Amino acid sequence: MDDHSDTVDALVDLLELEGHEVRSAVTAEHALALAEQFEPHVVVLDIGLPNMDGYELAAHLRFKVEPSCVFIAATGSGAHADILRSKKAGFAAHLTKPINIPELLALLAPDDLVIGQ
Repeated sequence: MDDHSDTVDALVDLLELEGHEVRSAVTAEHALALAEQFEPHVVVLDIGLPNMDGYELAAHLRFKVEPSCVFIAATGSGAHADILRSKKAGFAAHLTKPINIPELLALLAPDDLVIGQ
């Protein structure tokens, strides 16, 4: 999930070109509903969302996805404290924006993704 639709659209297009099945959501509520239908293997979430931050959304999503689902934080904040917080919150990786695409692709197996805005 990211709060910039152009960023989400570009990332979705890129990941689909790489062979991933991708879904995006426009709100936290949409992401929660989508996760029930799509059953993602990987979720990439922006931490700085307007109505529900990425930490809270991840906590809610964990009740709706398989326990093996991998969460990746995408945020503009890359300080050591931010990285520790995302790790404590259960994120497998902490990517700072702008996202380094080769780094993201290296984290991904050929799994389905949910990307949101």
